[in-house]
Amino acid sequence: MALSALGLLLVGLWGTPLALAQDEAPSPEPATELSTGDADLSEVVPPEPAPLPESVRTATATWLDAWRAKPRLLSLSDARSDSSEPDAALHDRLTLLGEKTFSNREWRTYWEEQGRTAGALATALRDAGAADAQAKVLEDWVALAGDKVENQDRYFEAIQSERDAVEERLEASLESKVEPEPVVPAPSDPNPYELRRIEVEDLERRIAAQEVRRSTVTAEIAFIERQLASESILAEALQRDVALARREVSIAASGAGIDGDWGALWSEIAEATASKIEKLQSDYDYGAARQRGSEVELGLARSQLKFRDSRLEDLRTRLDKAGSIGTWAAATRDTVVQWLRQSAWRILIGLALIVIGVRISLRGVRYGVRVVLERADDDPDVNDDGDQRRETLADVFSSVAHIAIYVIAGLLALEQVGINTGPLLGSVAILGLAVSFGSQNLVRDVVNGFFILLENQYAVGDVVSINGKTGGIERITIRSTWIRSGTGDLHVIPNGSISLVSNMTRSWSRAICNVGVGYGSDLDVVQRVVEEVADALYEDEAWRPHLAEKPQWVGVTELGDSAVMVRTQVKVLPGQQWGVQRELNRRLKLALEAADIEIPFPQTVVHLSKA
Repeated sequence: MALSALGLLLVGLWGTPLALAQDEAPSPEPATELSTGDADLSEVVPPEPAPLPESVRTATATWLDAWRAKPRLLSLSDARSDSSEPDAALHDRLTLLGEKTFSNREWRTYWEEQGRTAGALATALRDAGAADAQAKVLEDWVALAGDKVENQDRYFEAIQSERDAVEERLEASLESKVEPEPVVPAPSDPNPYELRRIEVEDLERRIAAQEVRRSTVTAEIAFIERQLASESILAEALQRDVALARREVSIAASGAGIDGDWGALWSEIAEATASKIEKLQSDYDYGAARQRGSEVELGLARSQLKFRDSRLEDLRTRLDKAGSIGTWAAATRDTVVQWLRQSAWRILIGLALIVIGVRISLRGVRYGVRVVLERADDDPDVNDDGDQRRETLADVFSSVAHIAIYVIAGLLALEQVGINTGPLLGSVAILGLAVSFGSQNLVRDVVNGFFILLENQYAVGDVVSINGKTGGIERITIRSTWIRSGTGDLHVIPNGSISLVSNMTRSWSRAICNVGVGYGSDLDVVQRVVEEVADALYEDEAWRPHLAEKPQWVGVTELGDSAVMVRTQVKVLPGQQWGVQRELNRRLKLALEAADIEIPFPQTVVHLSKA
């Protein structure tokens, strides 16, 4: 029926002015039969008046197209899921709110378009001098469209508020799903201390569970409160929308009073709007019922929160009492008394045996290390770093002895508490067999490390070069060597990969200074200046303790491209060569400059041949 009314109106506008101008041009002429497409119409039209302008026909078609393109009216009362799971219901509600947001955006765009096209048509009608009643109805329609657009903002506010509340509720639900801690089985014959510990742990678990439940209830209360606020805004928007729909019917009814095709069109609009009022009123009633239900849920949730608080207070009081110092002291006292009566003598004997075994093993290890090192050293009377090496080896073997003793003591302790160690030893043997296949590199590292320590190749504090890495030894273990380079980098080198060691601080070192002088320099004068500087360094009380002997003049070592290289060297204590070398270079530079002896820099002489 609506389409037929629209077709009649378009035909009337396109062919003749119809009733749009009946107030201005009434016609007594007989009716003329018109046919358009599949519609066969008979209208009474005046033959004399000219059709309405093209602008009016175009504006009318545009408005009718916009009115016809109505989006779907989505209701928040639509059922989404039959699931009884709260999270599933929240997800479904979130999905529905998203669809509702999209639907309301479409309706906002729809009414914006209605306001624009209806306003354009009203303007065109007034410009063409058409019926004033039609223009007045369209202007009321434009004002209605503006109010409709404004009311959509309330919908968006309510929907966004509820979406935020649902998302926060889902996050709180995920956070509250904490896996409970596994309950440690109680021993078969617990002592008083263990009974007290079991009671305290049980109370702590119950408190943790109550706190999780309380946080869930708190999140539920916050969700219901925010939902009530959003439902209040939504109810206001729905109430406003119902009023606007009734206003829409009123405007359409006023337009339906106009004779002709316009009246038929406005009648169809009024009928369509009347059905929309019923759906909007249904949504409003559903929201009111939902709001009342939320208020009941809020009251229940607050009662539950009060119960959880009282339960938590009771459990915490019991925990404070069970975990007080006096209670633990009493449990400890009773446990000690029970232990002294039942197992004290066995444990005391075991501890005594462990202490004796540790002391004997440590003495044996240190004695054996000392004997081995004395036999391995070339000169037993020289003890330069033997103490350090002895301590290193003693620490390694002491660690092995400690592990062996502790393993034996642990097995004995397990036997005392009634655990059968036979299967455990079998499992360890199988594990050792499996590990042995993949531990070849480890065995190589340990063997090589043992001989490094035994032969005293280097010790902690030495400066060495190993596998291209140069630095000071910071740590030596039976498996690896730790080197700290001059840049601060720490290099850990497995002992099994060490094939060549250059120790720069063993017994003594040598500082070597190479100086380049010009070819025109008197080498005798150069030698005298260098020897004077070397003697002065040897006589200096600040540097004398670092020198093992007097510096020596070596002589000319190289005839270079730009200079004659001369060398002096001095034997120094271990590790002092770098400092002595720097000081000697500094003094030589100053002395050679003072003696007017040139220290040349590289230069190139170019000879040009005459062609």
